[in-house]
Amino acid sequence: MTETRRAIIVGGAGGIGSAISKRLAADGYRVVVADYNVARAREVCDALDGNGHEAVELDVTRGETVDAAFDAIEATGPASILVVASGGPVVSLVQRVNVATMTMDDWKRTVDFNLNGVFCCVRKFAQLRLAHPLEQSRIVIIGSSVGQAAGTGTDIAYVSSKAAVFGLVRQAAYELAGANITVNVVSPGPVGTPEFIRQTNDQIRASIASITILKRLGLPEEVSGSVAYLVSPEAAYITGASLDINGGAVLR
Repeated sequence: MTETRRAIIVGGAGGIGSAISKRLAADGYRVVVADYNVARAREVCDALDGNGHEAVELDVTRGETVDAAFDAIEATGPASILVVASGGPVVSLVQRVNVATMTMDDWKRTVDFNLNGVFCCVRKFAQLRLAHPLEQSRIVIIGSSVGQAAGTGTDIAYVSSKAAVFGLVRQAAYELAGANITVNVVSPGPVGTPEFIRQTNDQIRASIASITILKRLGLPEEVSGSVAYLVSPEAAYITGASLDINGGAVLR
């Protein structure tokens, strides 16, 4: 029964993360909304259906804080589901930077945010579940279609860090299969989240939407539905996979 299962949503206060939190709560899961913006995480948590939800402050770029936060969550009740929905471009989309103009500081911050943070969360969750196994344990990472193709209008650090997530997911799926922990990635195309709207203008949004064959931005709810499937019992035989929710922006 889903009401006996607990899910940690890292980045749960963001546009996609909050939609995932709402969907899993509506499906009966007890949700931990983990985010560096703990005030916003509490707002999301307070609006969720059901009971037993919790908001937790979490900075994914600092491994020691990830470990401490996950230990605190575990102490109040183990979670069988981890969704990592944190991440995003550090450099504004209205800035045109390339491999020659990208600064090392922005490169390192982007990799910390989009790749190292994912690794820290997956590593700690794996440690906890290997020490104390739970049935139907699931890890779902929110990736991006920009990691699958060049020329998407985003910067090289963001593209590189998101591309690396696919390798991380495949290898983690291989290494955790013996413990019956599935690991998958959901790869959205352009999604009209509040963060995306703030970082762009009408011209940029129209240009980005035009790269999809459906000619529109995706909705956060369209991403959350795919996550709900991957953490469900029906998806027990899916691991190491990428589920593309991109409106046809990348066809493979």
